Amino acid sequence: MLKDGSPMTRGKLCVSAVRKSGRKAYILQYRRKTVQFVKAIPACELEAYRKSTERCKRFLDCVQRYVDMKTKESIRTIRKEAKDARGKAKAARRADG
Repeated sequence: MLKDGSPMTRGKLCVSAVRKSGRKAYILQYRRKTVQFVKAIPACELEAYRKSTERCKRFLDCVQRYVDMKTKESIRTIRKEAKDARGKAKAARRADG
């Protein structure tokens, strides 16, 4: 659950069958570690699950953007430190030479 109390559900909603009457049966598919889970979703809960899975998707997208930002920042820091180290090594060689 989020801080405001709204639930988040991992996975995605899929149509599992279409009845003769035209009604669709939905399932929630998700993975935990390497195991796949499937749960039947009653029609009365479908909209709540849609909102809940969308919240989870938005949260995971936000986390991914943050990780990408921190990765870029780390790469810049590493390159800057390597460049500074090369500059110091050159300066030391000039001073010795």
